[in-house]
Amino acid sequence: MRKTLQIIFIFIGLTSCKGQEVSGIWMSYKNRIIEEGQVTTSRDEGIIIDFDKQTVGNIASDSIVNVKIDFKESKIFLNSDTLNIDFKTYRKDSIEIDFGRNMMHVFRPLNLEHNLTINKKDIIEFLTQNEFKKINEDLNLKFLKGLHFYATIFDRKNEMRFLESQIDTNGYWFIKELKGNFFLIFAVEEIGQQNIYQITKLTKCEMKLEPMQEYGEWITNLTELKTCL
Repeated sequence: MRKTLQIIFIFIGLTSCKGQEVSGIWMSYKNRIIEEGQVTTSRDEGIIIDFDKQTVGNIASDSIVNVKIDFKESKIFLNSDTLNIDFKTYRKDSIEIDFGRNMMHVFRPLNLEHNLTINKKDIIEFLTQNEFKKINEDLNLKFLKGLHFYATIFDRKNEMRFLESQIDTNGYWFIKELKGNFFLIFAVEEIGQQNIYQITKLTKCEMKLEPMQEYGEWITNLTELKTCL
């Protein structure tokens, strides 16, 4: 638990915009560097705040931490510690939190209206049992069943697996489920940035995707994974 708290709540204060109450589940992605040229972090996105249940978690883990959210003062308090976080709300469509790692975490509300009549097992089978057309007519991705060595770092429930391409054979991918909605997260390179997509539809021959975060020249505006059939 202490390790989870350290990952989520290493921070410095941020001037707050008081009194704006928000609801639903928000996730940080498309974060921005505060000061160019200074030491920063990578793969630091995917922190999830549930303002209704008052919990905080991470897209790569099933562990959650209970918190107390004070909307009047725009603060998030740990129930089991003395730490607290100020947050700033912008027009109720984004929240910024400075966790003190030269990276401004930008939270946005998730659209959880894409409930699918499938489960995680169905998605894993689709990805691992099919070959897909090249992305941007150039990049081949192969989703493998074997657990990635990163799975020993995070909760194994998310089953982080190997992703192979002509760029790196040690990429990784995993599926996150939130209230019947599913998200595909993968990194083409072992030390590369994460690409995040919401799965909006799955048929026998294609997976429809809503891009949330994409990095690098290899992946741009990926909206579907089609089989070669």
